[in-house]
Amino acid sequence: MAYKSPKVIMLEYIPLRILMEILAFMPYIIVILFAKLIGTLMYYFVPSIRKVAFINLKQAFPQKSFKERKKIAKRSIKSMMMTFAEFIKSSKMSDKQILKRIKIEGQDIFDEAMNKKKRGIIAITGHIGNWEYIAFYFAIKGYNPGVIFRPLDNPKLDAYMRSWREKRGMKCISRWGDLREIFNVLNNNSPVAFLCDQNYLEGIFVDFFGYPCATAVGPVAIAMKTGSPMAVVYSLPDRYGHHKIIVHDIMYIEEKETKEETIRHNVQRYTKKLEEIITKYPENWLWIHPRWNTRPKGEAETFYKHNNYK
Repeated sequence: MAYKSPKVIMLEYIPLRILMEILAFMPYIIVILFAKLIGTLMYYFVPSIRKVAFINLKQAFPQKSFKERKKIAKRSIKSMMMTFAEFIKSSKMSDKQILKRIKIEGQDIFDEAMNKKKRGIIAITGHIGNWEYIAFYFAIKGYNPGVIFRPLDNPKLDAYMRSWREKRGMKCISRWGDLREIFNVLNNNSPVAFLCDQNYLEGIFVDFFGYPCATAVGPVAIAMKTGSPMAVVYSLPDRYGHHKIIVHDIMYIEEKETKEETIRHNVQRYTKKLEEIITKYPENWLWIHPRWNTRPKGEAETFYKHNNYK
């Protein structure tokens, strides 16, 4: 986490806190429309993130026309802003109000897997739809989930936003925290959620849309140690702020000859399942993230240093 002086922390915190408080009291439909507007403005006026999205989309869908990829990029940025705006809006919503906006498909197989060995379940998801509402749903329903997250660089904003999650009943676990916190949640037969679709410096390289990318091994390593099943879960939004949580698949560790081969094989398995979901619903994924930025040793990090994305 980057160091920031107390003055910089407050200069960031105060205006953002005011903006978030205003947004939280707006009617839900206004929040959605505001988020879509901001997303559209970002698409047109922030060329750096637009370029990352275009390069990612060409890697994933070279068969699509540039016009099709531009449409996906624009909708993706709007979807991202809707997620953030809904997260802020949820800070002033009751549990009942949040649940009214969520449906779930596959909860029966999720519960069956979680209760099979009474060792909890490792929920693998990505920045698809509203990932925050997935955690909210299971927390409100009494699952007492743990959520692995990256603390914000601004500690006051981090504490403020973490409180929104914790008041719903979830446990926030820093990705650089004590592993025993994760094991404690699983030992209580509760879910632990990982966002597994971002560039991960300490990860291993597996195939993602036809090109190797650095990917987190944590969920697989923990599943190997605990025997906990893994559930691939994602969220689908509609245009008006309602969401369907879908339990896509339940996975168990498939053993290979060595520990390293077992880890690589199972990381590749969950990555391919996320790829299947993103391929089906591309407008709901976070294409502006530099997913392929880290390269294998000896390969130049030039993936995003070109303009060949049309």
